[in-house]
Amino acid sequence: MALTQEAIAILELCVYIPIVPLALLIVFRHGWHRQLGWIYLVTFCTIRIVGAGFRIASTKNPDDSTDLEASSILQSIGLSPLLLASLGLLKRITDEVSEHVPSDPESFRNVAMAALVSKAGVLHRVTKPATATSRRSRIIQLAQLPTMVALILCIVGGIDEASSSISEQASGRTLFKAGIAIFVVIYALLFLLAAFTARDVGNAPRGEKKIYFAVLAALPLIAVRLLWSILAVFTTMQEFSLATGNPVIQLCMAVLEEIVVIIMYTLAGLAVLPASKWDTSEWGR
Repeated sequence: MALTQEAIAILELCVYIPIVPLALLIVFRHGWHRQLGWIYLVTFCTIRIVGAGFRIASTKNPDDSTDLEASSILQSIGLSPLLLASLGLLKRITDEVSEHVPSDPESFRNVAMAALVSKAGVLHRVTKPATATSRRSRIIQLAQLPTMVALILCIVGGIDEASSSISEQASGRTLFKAGIAIFVVIYALLFLLAAFTARDVGNAPRGEKKIYFAVLAALPLIAVRLLWSILAVFTTMQEFSLATGNPVIQLCMAVLEEIVVIIMYTLAGLAVLPASKWDTSEWGR
């Protein structure tokens, strides 16, 4: 039996509908102001649920192109909340460990860092251990803005591409490419920030480490998902078309990657204790 877009949509509904209440539970459990990553998980799941609904509707009414167009637009903007969730969770780690960096001036780590500062002060400004006002945390926060801009570009680009006007279709394609290009830059930044954060994770409680390792494990999966979008937007290969592409390729390069990332983030969130229940003796373990 051949794989169809409708089957993929049903799979997404079966996965994301149960995850929404779990993500909301995590948000309410830990507090809205601390868990931006979880909020974006709820957003992502909602987008996928609505998009799957439009996709199923398009198979029932093939003569009406509106449902297919809506489904394609929602498919294209999924990268934004996925990256925002990853940035939010990484910022959580950075902010948490910033308050628990070793403060002993005689420790080997601080002596080594002092030597590094004397030799390469500029480099230290970028890669220094996380502090409450570290540039790294600010960069993560600022990176959310261009990610939202890319989201808007993809939405507007998708609407224009669905237009009957040739000029609007061309401009829509350009906006789409600009949005995906921004996603590529944000992913590269996320990768670098995750790498720099690796040396600070040892100062976090065990639950927080699980969140970091979930983000780390998600990076190659997000890369494959991003590659699928690049091929869909920057090439003319029909197999990667958002609307009429090969379902098997979409499943293997986009859908499964998204599902695994969302499940990992949700499980990591469920494993984290609220800050009020942390055992301070576990810091740095």
